[in-house]
Amino acid sequence: MTKGNRLATFAGATCLHLTSIGTIIVANRSYLYSTNVIPGPSAKTSGRKLIGIAEWNYDIPIVFKILLSGAPRTCPSSIWDNSEEIALIGDYASGVKNLEGFLSQIHLPEAQPLIAEALEFLHKPENQNQYLVLECGEIFDMGDAPLLEQNLALLEELNDLAPEMNRALQSLLPPPMAPPKPAGLLSRLLGRTPEPAPPAHDVMPSLYGLGLGNWSNILYFDFSDA
Repeated sequence: MTKGNRLATFAGATCLHLTSIGTIIVANRSYLYSTNVIPGPSAKTSGRKLIGIAEWNYDIPIVFKILLSGAPRTCPSSIWDNSEEIALIGDYASGVKNLEGFLSQIHLPEAQPLIAEALEFLHKPENQNQYLVLECGEIFDMGDAPLLEQNLALLEELNDLAPEMNRALQSLLPPPMAPPKPAGLLSRLLGRTPEPAPPAHDVMPSLYGLGLGNWSNILYFDFSDA
């Protein structure tokens, strides 16, 4: 198989396109699904359900990784026509529990609506399954290494997420502020106004960057009718 061989209708998936003046706009994304069976050649005949959970442009956010941290292992892709195991699967309940532990460390008032939204979505019975599946083939395809090699590296990363989780929490802290410069004698004599205070730290981009706020059952690759 060629490295970039994707099947938009593989396993019956519907490919949802966004168009602009007749041009298809496609971002490389990571995709998160819940499923009741382990992906593979016999998954569809085994009554497979693949429920869209979230997708993310040009990255694999920390929230996706934490959700896959419950007994993660490799599995075949449901999107790519590739005989190698280039997707990941993990336990749904364990992944959600791990995410709850991470989010409980975020006490910012601005974060609470996003946290509540995430947990409400993940606890909906219609979204819950035995497994979560992470499809990162499009992200891997932007790199030079083989897809399987990158997937194995991601699996290794999932088994030791503590350093990245700590960095993510640190990213929510405001940057250190330099102490205000005292007005010089000349400035005081001339009656110059002191320098204005720097703008308040906007934490929202960092919160969204964790992988929050993008929950949906409708993803680019839709398996609802598959």
